[in-house]
Amino acid sequence: MASSMIHYIVSRLAAKELGITDLNMFLIGAVLAPDTGNKEDGSYCKLHYMDIREDIALKGFNWSVFADEHPAEIKEDYYKGYCCHLLMDALWFHDVCENHIRHLPKNVKTEKIQAVYRDYWRLNHLLITQYQVPNEVIKVVNIPDTDVNIASLKSMAESFEKQLQAPECNLNDLEVLTWDIVAAYVEKAKELCAREILAITNGGDRMDASSLFVPTLHKNN
Repeated sequence: MASSMIHYIVSRLAAKELGITDLNMFLIGAVLAPDTGNKEDGSYCKLHYMDIREDIALKGFNWSVFADEHPAEIKEDYYKGYCCHLLMDALWFHDVCENHIRHLPKNVKTEKIQAVYRDYWRLNHLLITQYQVPNEVIKVVNIPDTDVNIASLKSMAESFEKQLQAPECNLNDLEVLTWDIVAAYVEKAKELCAREILAITNGGDRMDASSLFVPTLHKNN
């Protein structure tokens, strides 16, 4: 899904809109915590609230279920951040993966996915420069979430710290994730996170999470 740096930038932008008081705790939830899982043991899908609807052949990240499971905690900055992470991945899955990767034939898709990971690293410098990202690490502290492994959280934080030292890169080095795609996503994700978190915490009209679901399968795969 979206890279740690993209999560970081969108989170900081959304935090301003939301009036977050504990930015570090918000960023632990928004950048690190959900990505401590792995796909081999199923913890990645569990922590990302992957919702697979076999009856309608759609799947996606269901932030609404997360919010409903934590009604008392959702006003805390960590949980707001975690919910933002799910929102960002839901939008990335729907707007970026579905439109630029998932529909491709399997052999082509495999190559594109590798190119996307190369683009993630190249984008680190470009995003830091464009959005004037401060060289501030995310400090791992005790969190109120027993589903997240603290050792994995520390490993994620160390990995992100390395991304803050990204080498220079040019726009024309990007292979799949052009700057137009990424910049449009950042703005849309910021607005989505701010709007939906406010609706959840204030009891307003919430977005239907399934509107960002994608087909479970494509004919070419």
